[in-house]
Amino acid sequence: MLHTADLGRRFKSFFPDSTEIWGCRVPGRVNLIGEHLDYNGLPVLPVALERALCCVFAKAAGGTVSLANANSMYRADAFENVAEIAPSPQAHWSNYCKAALIGLNRALRVSTFPGMQLLVSGNLPSGAGLSSSSALVVACALAYLQVLGVRLGKDVSRVALAELLAGAEHYVGTRGGGMDQAVILNARAGHALKIDFFPLRLEHAPLPRGCSLYVCDSGMRVEKSGDSLHRYNAGPALCRVLTALVEKQTQEEIDEGFRLARLGELCHGLLCLTYREAEELCLRSVPDARWSVKAIAARLGTAPDEVRRRYLGETPEPAEGFPLQARLRHVMTEFKRVELARDALLAGDTGTLGELMNASHESCARDYEISVPALDDLAGAAHDAGALGARLTGAGFGGATVNLVPDAREGQFHEHMARYYAEWRMNAAQCMFKTLGGGGADYFGVLST
Repeated sequence: MLHTADLGRRFKSFFPDSTEIWGCRVPGRVNLIGEHLDYNGLPVLPVALERALCCVFAKAAGGTVSLANANSMYRADAFENVAEIAPSPQAHWSNYCKAALIGLNRALRVSTFPGMQLLVSGNLPSGAGLSSSSALVVACALAYLQVLGVRLGKDVSRVALAELLAGAEHYVGTRGGGMDQAVILNARAGHALKIDFFPLRLEHAPLPRGCSLYVCDSGMRVEKSGDSLHRYNAGPALCRVLTALVEKQTQEEIDEGFRLARLGELCHGLLCLTYREAEELCLRSVPDARWSVKAIAARLGTAPDEVRRRYLGETPEPAEGFPLQARLRHVMTEFKRVELARDALLAGDTGTLGELMNASHESCARDYEISVPALDDLAGAAHDAGALGARLTGAGFGGATVNLVPDAREGQFHEHMARYYAEWRMNAAQCMFKTLGGGGADYFGVLST
């Protein structure tokens, strides 16, 4: 991470005519437990990292937004800030800035669209499942708020901004549910953040004493484009199907006029079911392990084309059918694990927390099918090294694991993981780091005038 003075000088090398220069720091996050629940309206339990993106920015004359990146992998770009901003090619990093501006322009009803100059830097690895993409969206949003003269925490709350940006990020093609933006903006140092959705509700829970969290990178990068994007979006798509099937069952059993927008509404909506009641209803709703599009359509009383249009989009249908029962089992059991993990944090029960993390990884691998051999091996190595809990974190298909390590075993953990990484010709010092839980995004003031 560059020091603020260095950031100011670097910014001037890209934009020598700038005057008042501001900066903001935006952390990444690691999800302690609760994978692929946010878009179902169910709780998650992430932790913000000390590692972060820094965005240095200034207002520019006219309406041009100019982007530069300290990482030479990301080429400089520019676009016009207008009411409807056309997207760049899929996965281009400028789309994350465009998503922030479009979301704020619409929400704040901006009529005069100012220009900006932005330089992005930081020590948050991209593609590692640590929310570097959402951090970039939030960083660009904070920059734009400052340029507009809108005060964070006064004119717009952190909670409201998180909800707004969760929707705005759909512009880039991913269909997440809002966990990343919520923790990035609202984290407290030394704490996990239990997040409930629709509406957003936040509860801080202290990280346990006597243990630390270690993030271990598999080295497999997760690019949100092409086949990877389809694999990621298959999760929300199948959950939309599950929601429709549960709605149908509820209409037949309870009220024919019942509507269900998300699975989380079973417990937190008008029905207010207990966990056991919701679980049993879900099991009755999806009695078969695998479902074809034709079978889904028959159960919902509609046409296969309508099922694809309303729920599945371009999600390819496996020859053996969609594994809906397994997906639903993950959602419901992971929901329970989040609640129990929050209780374990409050009680300082690291043994139970570790067991829940291990069970979560198994569910992600077996029932949600988002793990890969590299992540399974990495979690296994962490167990051998003395971790109480080890699980993949983030969307899956690559990225990193999060590991709960007792302080008394830190030396053992470092030595074992260094040997593991050496076998794969990877540098443990570059692939593994400790976090004690970082604070939320914020400005660090004027750098120069």
